[in-house]
Order: sequence, then structure tokens, then C-alpha cells
Amino acid sequence: MLTVHRRRSVAVLLAVVLVACAIPAADAPRLPLVPVGWRVAWSVPADGGTGESPFESPRHAVSDRAVAVATRQGTVRIHDPRTGEHRRTIPAGPARTAPVTGVWVAADTLVVSRGTPDLAGHTLDGHDLTTGAPLWRRTIALAGHRPPAEGAGGYRGPRIMVTGRGIAVFERSAEPLDIHALDLRTGATTARVTYPRGCHLRAAATARSVALLSRCAGDELRLTSMDPRTLRHGWTRLLSSFASPPDGGPPIQVTANAEGYVHASVGDDDFFYGADGRLLSTDPETAGVTTPARWSPPLYAGSYSAPAGRGADLHDGWPLPAYLISVDSGTGRLGGLPLDMPAHLASLVGTIRDMAFVYNDVPGDGRIIAYELIYGLSRGPARFGDVPASAWPDACALLTGRDLSVLADGYRAVPGGDEPVGTAPAKCDWIPPTDDGAVVSLSVEWVSSSSAGAGRLFAAEAAAVKEAGAFDPTTEEPGFLSYSVARTNGIYGATIINVGAVVVRLSSSSRQAVRLVSPSLRDNLLARHQPGVRAPGPVRGRGWSHPTDAVVHAEPVVAGGVVYATSGDGTVSALDAATGVIRWRFQTGGPLVFDHAVADGTVFAANSSGRLVALDAATGRMRWSRRIGAAGGLAVAAGRLHVWTRNPAWAVHAEVGTLDAASGRRLWTFRPEGQVLNPDPVLAGEVVHVGGDHGMVYALDAASGARKWRFRAGGGRARTHLVRAGGVVYSASTDGEVHALEAASGRVRWSAEIDGSADFRPMVTGGIVYVGGRDGTTYALDAGSGTRLWRFRTGGEQSGYRWDVAVARGHVYTAGADGRLYALDTVTGAPRWSLPLGRGPVSGPVAEGGTVHIGDGAGTLHALDAVTGRLRWSFRTGGTVETGPVVAGGFVYVGSSNGNVYALPAAG
Repeated sequence: MLTVHRRRSVAVLLAVVLVACAIPAADAPRLPLVPVGWRVAWSVPADGGTGESPFESPRHAVSDRAVAVATRQGTVRIHDPRTGEHRRTIPAGPARTAPVTGVWVAADTLVVSRGTPDLAGHTLDGHDLTTGAPLWRRTIALAGHRPPAEGAGGYRGPRIMVTGRGIAVFERSAEPLDIHALDLRTGATTARVTYPRGCHLRAAATARSVALLSRCAGDELRLTSMDPRTLRHGWTRLLSSFASPPDGGPPIQVTANAEGYVHASVGDDDFFYGADGRLLSTDPETAGVTTPARWSPPLYAGSYSAPAGRGADLHDGWPLPAYLISVDSGTGRLGGLPLDMPAHLASLVGTIRDMAFVYNDVPGDGRIIAYELIYGLSRGPARFGDVPASAWPDACALLTGRDLSVLADGYRAVPGGDEPVGTAPAKCDWIPPTDDGAVVSLSVEWVSSSSAGAGRLFAAEAAAVKEAGAFDPTTEEPGFLSYSVARTNGIYGATIINVGAVVVRLSSSSRQAVRLVSPSLRDNLLARHQPGVRAPGPVRGRGWSHPTDAVVHAEPVVAGGVVYATSGDGTVSALDAATGVIRWRFQTGGPLVFDHAVADGTVFAANSSGRLVALDAATGRMRWSRRIGAAGGLAVAAGRLHVWTRNPAWAVHAEVGTLDAASGRRLWTFRPEGQVLNPDPVLAGEVVHVGGDHGMVYALDAASGARKWRFRAGGGRARTHLVRAGGVVYSASTDGEVHALEAASGRVRWSAEIDGSADFRPMVTGGIVYVGGRDGTTYALDAGSGTRLWRFRTGGEQSGYRWDVAVARGHVYTAGADGRLYALDTVTGAPRWSLPLGRGPVSGPVAEGGTVHIGDGAGTLHALDAVTGRLRWSFRTGGTVETGPVVAGGFVYVGSSNGNVYALPAAG
């Protein structure tokens, strides 16, 4: 639907400015009107994307006669560029079943490309722009992208470029580099050339030419204007770059607009040229355009990132809004004016006189937005949009030492080093009093001329954050969103806040610090910009969440009213099970990804950096620590701690290490035969049972490690999975063998075979052994005889699929590889009900108290009636559910990829 935005206040203000300029005082100098901003003229939905590989072709096109928008249905909509009025739709047609891969408008012709993902049968269609009538069709051969061989040349860039002079097609991305020229109105071939070997090419189209940047033998850099009809060169310029070593050279890129202005980049060097090939500048610094006659149409949408007066790094991301960047045709300096959308969501589709068309990739609401250029009196650096630089608040004044005292006393503010000259700092770091404290950083992302403009900017950024799937739903409120960003060394937390016309961001390596300080920052902004307005109070209710600083991989352990959780940054946290209040935390010094254990008042945790610790469960005080290369989860029984170890970490062999749980003293080790790549947890007790990747089952004396018996449960390369119930060990192997063995002696009670692979640990309950495979099939065998009772196939195929079952109230609950949760009759295996979960790995199911709990691939935890499948409640975690649900004390505890540990009321 077409939406037209009327900004009456801006129009009135502009009218006042124009009148004031038209009737100056007799002795007053006449002030020139300059570009001061962009105003939304109209917008339309656009679901065709921006243009992706393999073609890097646009899904939208602009000329002074039309705006063309491709749709997912294969049609192309034509709009008036000035008003947005829908003129016509080019249908997909019965013969055009392939999706649209590119749209171009040049002169009086619309060109549409269609192709399949494997590039077979790729076609170009030419249409008359006025009537939509087809003009021509031809098939073109576009080879898929492949990296060039060592020392060979290659092409990266749009494979099809349409101009008013003709169409240039790059048929291959690797040598030989053939360029094919077509007539715009007939599609006939007009020229063909093959570029010399060893050349690396980039290209961009203007309205009537192709700008070709090449690096050929001898690392010679050339920028050439090429006629797309004849493929002959117009002007050629040699580029001199210090970033041009003889061993292959730096990355090269070229951008152009319809008017013919060209930006060539070679590594960190930039070159700006006019349409006639005149070098305008090699300086990427920004400066406001003060002479309207020299204002060129924008080259691209991007960041305007640097202090005013000290140059701009176009590759930074601050401030938040996108700018339409243009070149001053006189000085070659860059100028830009902001839009009410984040830079990372904006891409320039095209321009006409005093208008620009931008694709806004807001998740769920992609749109083509038409902007009109506004002229007025200069208001200072364009970097600050419609507001003077002095209106930006001092970032260091938005928090106080008292606000930071919730973390520690003695925090001090240090202004950021890239604040605009002559204004207050836009960034501020709060430095902790000790080295082990967390730095808290604050940046003023934007100050808009209106609350509505800032609100739109915040809403778009918040939508993008939530689409990334790592936000904190427990603290989300209007104008307030906390989220996590993954880094190689863990997760850092951030909150983006909008109050009035201001948007700020708070970040820290400590997500707990962000959670504690963010409300104070919002309160301070309200007091400054909206006096008398109070932030909504927290919603009180049962349940809580705790922010850790990395992904929570291991299931929380609940014992004695305390939740013991570990996170990938190496922290063990003890949290009150009812309130989430921190009892204590301990940093192990390395990532924690394996299951931990709690027994006899001690918490045992092993990190992947080779350290195993035993902590007092009440205080967190370390009782002992050992250097040990853990390769799996921990098991504790009868005063002994058992753990799979591997040394070095990449070794294909592994061994079971057993330690005295009280002292950490090593008691014994056992190395199974063959490789052990994916060890299952040890079955601990007076007899220890171990499986492996070579088809064997071992029984070891728990006190000495002496082998009591062994049994071949599968082929020499079969992985065996074990479960123990009573005095029987059940083994299921990847070659389909299932055995029931007496735990003490190893005597075979029965053997069976399934017509598939047993890829996961079996489950035994109610006299039935349940076995599952990667294809989603569940087998039910009689635990006493091994007789197969039933089999249920779900079908489907899913990367990362994990089979699991829960049994309660006469039902077996399992998630299939087809993305559904099934409730099966325990006697017959017949499905009673099912629920779609979508694609992606699931966590669970767990059945407890008449409710089935399961986390889906999108990160939502569901609670379902165990008998009917009716949804009781669901909760979006803001990440993926990384752990199985743990039900205890009326709560469901799960860990998330966003770093949160959640406690949710089991009853909803």
C-alpha cells in the first residue's frame, strides 16, 4: 500500500525560511539556500530484497520516468517516481516461472532477469516502459561464482549492468573474463570482448557508461569509462596507491551514480572522479555542501562517521543513522544528510533530480522510500542533521558516579576520543576502580529534530536487534531494549534507549552491569528531556532471569533451593532458585561448555582450558583445583568424580579419569580401545560402565578401575550409547544393534536389531526401551525381551537434529526431524496429537506435572497440556534455547544463547 508522509511542520518552517530569504533587509547580504535534509515523499512495500549473490543484481530500479520494484511472486510493479502512483504491473506470466533476479530501468526500457538458483535457463526480458509490452527475450549464460585459481584474474561485482547506451554482461567471475554487450531495445549482441588474463576487475554502472576498475599484470591500477554498447574505452586514469604490493594487491572496489560520479577504493586509499574523468579528490573526509550548484546526487547510503572538522571514516558505524553521501563537484569533498533509519539497514536504490530512493531493510517491513531534498539556510555541520551540534548532550553527564555505585564505588568518566570538535563528548567510558571491574561505555547515537524521527530510528534498530535473536525480553519496554552481541571471547551486553528526540546506547562486557545501570540512564534522560515523565515500573511476578556474559551451554542444576549455572565465559553462578539473587560467582578462567555436577555440598566444573575445580556449594570458595583436559560432562557417585579426558585437546583417543571427590586426588584412569571422538557420559556407581566409538562396552571397578568385563555391542566403527536401569545396562549402537546386559557380570539377557541407526542415548521407562536415530525414527522395544513393540517414523531432514523422548501419562513425547512435536501412544506408537515447532534444533521435551515443556528452534519455550497438546503458555527467550528444560520447585529453568538463565513458573 502506498503511504504518503506529510511533514506540515517542516513545510511551514521551510516556507518561513524561504519567505525570510526572499524579502531580506535592504542592507543585509542574501544568504544562499543549501541542501539541509531529506523529507519522505512516499513509500511502498518491497519484499524482493536488495539483490543477493550470485548476480549482485538489484531487485529495484530507478529512473526519472519510473521506479520498478520486483516482488516475491515474480511480478514487477512500476511506480511514478515523483508521486509513487502505481502505474502498472508486469506479470510473471505462464512462461516466467523462475524468480526475478534483477530489475533495471534505462531510457524507455525495463529489463528483467530471471533464473534458478543453479543458474540454468537464465533469461533477460526487455519491456517497453510506457506500455509494459514485451520487446525481446534472450537466454544468457552466467557461470556460477568460483574463486579464481592462484595467480589468475577474476571479476567481482554486478554480472549484468543496464544503461541508456546498452547492456553489459559479465558471463564469468573467473577466467576467461568475457564481457558481452547487448542492444537495449532489441537484446541483440553489439560487441564482445575477452579481458587479458591475470586481471582483477570491478565494475559499476552509470546512466550511460560502465566504470571499470582493473588491476592487471604489474599491479597496475586503472579506472576506465567503458561504452556499454561497443565495449570501447572512453577515458582511462592510472591510480597511484601505496596499498598496492606486488603479491596480489589489496581489495579494490568501485561505486558510481547515474550522473557518472565514481568512487574507487584500493585498500585504504580513495579516489573520487567526475563524469568526465576529472580527479576530484583522494580525501574521504566529510564537509557540508555549501553551494547548491555543486550538489551531486548521492553515491551511496552509509555511515557519516567522524568528528566534524577532523574527517570521516565511512566504514565506521557511528552515529546510528544512514546518510546519503554525495560528492561536491567543485572540491571533491564528501557531504551527507541523515535519514531516520540505521545505516546498516539502508541501501541506495537510485536517484533523480532532488530525489533519492532508499531500500529500508527493517525486518518484516522492507520498503522502498522516496525522499525529496530540502533546501534552506545552512545550520552548521550536516553531520548533526536538523539540530545544532550544541544540542547534543554531554555523554559523560548522562550518568553519575552514584549511578555506577551499584557496581562499585570509584568509577570515573573518561570522554571518548572522537567527539565532534566544539561540542560536548558524544561518547564516554566509565572506568572501574579496579582491574577486574567492567568498563561501561555510553554513546549518544543520535539527536533528532523531533521525537517522532528518533522514535522511527529506534524502532528500526530494535527490530533489527530482535531479528538477530539475541535480545532480553524480560527487560524490554517502549523505548528500551537490552541485547547481547557474541564475540570470540564471550558476549557483551548493550541497551539502546530512546527518550524524546535522543537515542543512546550503553554497553559493557558485563551484561549484569548493563542491566543494573541502564534503568538509571533512562531515568536521567527522562529528567533532562521529558521532565515529569516517569519510566514504567517493572512488572512484578513470579520468575526471573539472570544475565551471564556468554552462552549458557550446560543444563542448570537445582539443589537445596539454589540454581547452579555455568556459562561460556568460564563463570559458575549460584542463584537463589526462587528469586534469582546471586549467592556467589566463581571464574574458572576458561569456557564452560560441559555439564557440571553438584554432590555432597560441592560443585564440580571443568572448563575447556584444562582446569577442573571443586567449589563449596554454599560459599563458592574453591576446595581444590586440578589441571585436566576434560572432554565431556562430569559424573559423581560414591565419593568419586568421573570425567572423560583428552590430551591434547585435539587427540582422537580419550580416557576416563577418576578422582577422589573430596581432595581431587587422581585414583585411576582407563583408556578404551580405538578412537573416542564423542564420549557419552560415564555411568557411575560401584561399577562404572563406559561406551565408545569402536563398538565396545566396558565395566570397570569403581575403586580401582580394573576391568570387570567387556562386551562387543556393535561393529568396529560403531558408536555405542548406554543407559542403566536397575541391574541392567542397555546398549544401542550406530549400526542398529541393541543389547540388554547384566550390569554386574555382562551376561547378555537379550539382543535385538533395528532397521536403522541408534544415534542417541536410549531411554528406559515403564518396561520399554526407546531408541532413536537422526532420521527422527523412534523404536519401542520390550525391556524384558527385546521384542520390538512399534516404530514411528517422522520423516524429514534437519541439520543439527537431536532425538529425545519424554514419557508420561501413557504418552511418548518426541520431536521429529520434520519439525513437529509428537505425542505417541506408549502401547501402539500411534500419534495422539502433534504441534509444529518449525525448523532448527529443539531442546527437550520434558514432561512433568501434566505439562510438556519444549524449546523450539526459534528460541521459544512452550508449555503444553500433556494429554491434549493444548498450549498453556509460551515464552520467547530472545535467543536459542541451549539447554534442556529443568523442572523443579514449580519453575522451569533453561539457559539461552543470549546469555540468560531463565526461571519461569511451570504453571504459566
